[in-house]
Amino acid sequence: MEKKRTLEMGEEASSLQFHLSMFPSILETIIKFGETKFSVREPQAPGQSAVVKIPVIRQGDTSKVSTVRVHTKDGSATSGEDYHPVSEEIEFKVGETQHIVEIEVIFDGVREMREAFTVHLKPDENMIAETQVTKAIVYIEEMNSMADVTFPSVPQIVSLLMYDDTSKAKESAGPVSGYPVVCITACNPKYSDYDKTGSICASENINDTLTRYRWLISAPTSPDGVTSPMREVDFDTFFTSSKMITLDAIYFQPGSRVQCAARAVNADGSEGLELMSPIVTIGREEGLCQPRVPGIVGAEPFSAKLRYTGPEDPEYANLLKLTVTMPHTDGMLPVISTKELSNFELTLSPDGTRAGNHKCSNLLDYTEVKTHHGFLTDATKNPDVIGETYPYQYSSSIRGSRTLRFYRNLNLEACLWEFVSYYDMSELLTDCGGTIGTDGQVLNLVQSYVTLRVPLYVSYVFHSPVGVGGWQHFDLQSELRLTFVYDTAILWNEGVGSPPEAELHGSLYPTSMRIGEEGRLVVNFKTEAQFHGLFVLSHPASFTSSMIMSADHPGLTFSLRLIRSEPTYNQPVQQWSFVSDFAVRDYSGTYTVKLLPCTTPSHQEYRLPVTCNPREPVTFDLDIRFQQVSDPVAAEFSLNTQMYLLSKKSLWLSDGSMGFGQESDVAFAEGDVIYGRVMVDPVQNLGDSFYCSIEKVFLCTGADGYVPKYSPANAEYGCLADSPSLLYRFKIVDKAQPETQATSFGNVLFNAKLAVDDPEAILLVNQPGSDGFKVDSTPLFQVALGREWYIHTIYTVRSKDNAKRGIGRRSVEYEYHSLVSSGEPQAMAGSRRKREVRSPPALAREIGAENNRGTNIQHVALDRSSRRRSPQGRAPPHGLPPRELSSPSSEVSLVAVMGGGAVGLLAVGLMALAVVLFKGKKSARRKGAPQGSGSSEPMMPRPGLQSDSSEV
Repeated sequence: MEKKRTLEMGEEASSLQFHLSMFPSILETIIKFGETKFSVREPQAPGQSAVVKIPVIRQGDTSKVSTVRVHTKDGSATSGEDYHPVSEEIEFKVGETQHIVEIEVIFDGVREMREAFTVHLKPDENMIAETQVTKAIVYIEEMNSMADVTFPSVPQIVSLLMYDDTSKAKESAGPVSGYPVVCITACNPKYSDYDKTGSICASENINDTLTRYRWLISAPTSPDGVTSPMREVDFDTFFTSSKMITLDAIYFQPGSRVQCAARAVNADGSEGLELMSPIVTIGREEGLCQPRVPGIVGAEPFSAKLRYTGPEDPEYANLLKLTVTMPHTDGMLPVISTKELSNFELTLSPDGTRAGNHKCSNLLDYTEVKTHHGFLTDATKNPDVIGETYPYQYSSSIRGSRTLRFYRNLNLEACLWEFVSYYDMSELLTDCGGTIGTDGQVLNLVQSYVTLRVPLYVSYVFHSPVGVGGWQHFDLQSELRLTFVYDTAILWNEGVGSPPEAELHGSLYPTSMRIGEEGRLVVNFKTEAQFHGLFVLSHPASFTSSMIMSADHPGLTFSLRLIRSEPTYNQPVQQWSFVSDFAVRDYSGTYTVKLLPCTTPSHQEYRLPVTCNPREPVTFDLDIRFQQVSDPVAAEFSLNTQMYLLSKKSLWLSDGSMGFGQESDVAFAEGDVIYGRVMVDPVQNLGDSFYCSIEKVFLCTGADGYVPKYSPANAEYGCLADSPSLLYRFKIVDKAQPETQATSFGNVLFNAKLAVDDPEAILLVNQPGSDGFKVDSTPLFQVALGREWYIHTIYTVRSKDNAKRGIGRRSVEYEYHSLVSSGEPQAMAGSRRKREVRSPPALAREIGAENNRGTNIQHVALDRSSRRRSPQGRAPPHGLPPRELSSPSSEVSLVAVMGGGAVGLLAVGLMALAVVLFKGKKSARRKGAPQGSGSSEPMMPRPGLQSDSSEV
């Protein structure tokens, strides 16, 4: 029985095992992806997303818990850029058969073909279920394929000059240099075959205004035929772009090879294929501004001027005007800055470091300028030019507004750049790297000088596809100087008194005035109290305090400081100083100094702390005048010439090609020879097209600190005519009438001579655009310390066709001079009375561009610290050099003068009696020699009262 029962049980087990093998899905657990391929469309805009849902299913036994991990893996799609990666665990609880995994697809902004990534299924961590179909692919579909749109034909490159008539481009030898080129696509109405391609562009729904451009360029082909590979222009400057329809002229030069690439864009903004234009060669024969020597580029001379506008300027009053003029050559980019220029790859880029390093330059667009004014403004057209000189010259849609703002400073007709900006003193010192020199603050000077120096760096930059950094440059450097003067001697000697109606009185004496490092006004002065007590800054018992004010500068405040006081109450001398809290453009004006007096009883002795009684403030008015002296002649009268005073003969004779630099700012010691030179501005005289010839040279010094200027509109004629403002005036050179020249001053000869009369100056005479003269400096030392001399020249500037370098035409005053010389010049010269110039001098009426006659004035700086041996031309000292009895440096008392005069008159009378007795015997045989211009009288001979005082 037991064997039979055992056999039956074995048969049942075998039958069960057979049935299990036949139906495994009923008892086993399987986890897998529902599908193996998924597709999703990429979002069309930033911020949008699309979600792909991937089902994970479980089959079989669901009575137990299973845990699997699902994760993504990059394919052609990149996690983080095209989709958000997923790595998560899925837990199938009892009875669960499906889970959904969501993966987010994001917008990447890149036009591309279909991309894909994969999703993977890891084994069951509980080892219960079997994993099958463990990999699924997700495709990210683009809305539009990348090659959807293309131009029907290749682009064309023509000069912007021919943009309106591209048919002429086929006949030309290539685009001209110096003007932009334009890339014309087949969907541009300017295209030569647009009548055939226009309909195709419309059917393809191409929007040509959205076309993407690239430019490629290579250096000119070498003479042996070797060409350089085309390189993409991927460098944008602060005012140009290499991704526009036009390519600016700075990127190529004559002979350069240029190519453009254009990518079509449909109306939806989807980009298509890119087509390349045929390569064109920039013409070598034609250009707007070709170099003087074909095929050679370099740095031509430039002109830089710094001038004070003055209070009369209607728009830029009391500012310093900086003007830089330089010739233009095709392909040239001019760069101007007051800081040294380097690393042009970074300097010319739109990077922000440019604005931080070069605050006073033409590298800044008008929105980047931190000073009140800049070289570039918001204007895009030169107001002096009427209409368009060239096609699309002022088209902002074709060339760009930034480009037009920069090229506004270029006169293409004259091939000349002119950059103009205005700065105040504080900006030049703080932002532009300027410095202030305060030499000459010496007691008893008639005038004190302050010199502003501003460095200037100029670079001529050219694009070079093979150069280091993509640019080649030629660098020049200069320094601009502007000198201001103010009167001090009268104040220092006589002081400023308090008003007569004041209850208490005192005197104020300025000791020095200067401009500090930050451009602030610094004034030192001393006071002398004319009462028993002293001046104090403030007092607890008084509601007022000592202060500085200026009605001419109401917004300017000052800091007043008491430096030291004499330890006495008996009219003490006190030293003070005040500094302006801010820097302003011009410090000229009247300054009111209010000092608080504090009195003490007459028997009270001085002791610290000071015990006194405050009274009403005492007021002093201090006049300060800053006046430009470096450029006293307007450009309209100088005829674009430059005047230099040099101490070295070799420089005087040179061609000036290397400039004169610091040598034109020297101080002349006694015994030096002053070499004067007038030359046409090298920028205006390219090719020696003008002749310059000096006609007359004058020498003068002002009275009471007056600085001679040539401004006929204000009845100021420099040294050309007598004026109450002039202390001494001489005509030391007259080419037409040398007999009317003054030959000496104080028995010291001028030895003045024109270059044409000097055999050693033949090198200078042979230079058409220059002329010169020389004069000894020794006579200029015959006046008191502090008197400043000025040399005033008159010259003609004529073109090659009508210039003659002979003696020139006779002076218009020849007859007038003859009448003067036949009279009694000695008697007239003895009079030192000045008369007003009621009408302009005849010579002044002939000065101007219409008469080809110019004029210029230069200040003569004297070095009195070193005295040299007098030249041989010095006349014997028959008498003492003239001394100004009223000058601050004179220490001769009035009594001594009167006594000396009486003795002198007695001696002269005795000598005259002896001479008359002696000459009476020989009167029949001798004639009295007339007095010439070399008399000891310091002034020029003047005409009689019946004549006009316009003698030149």
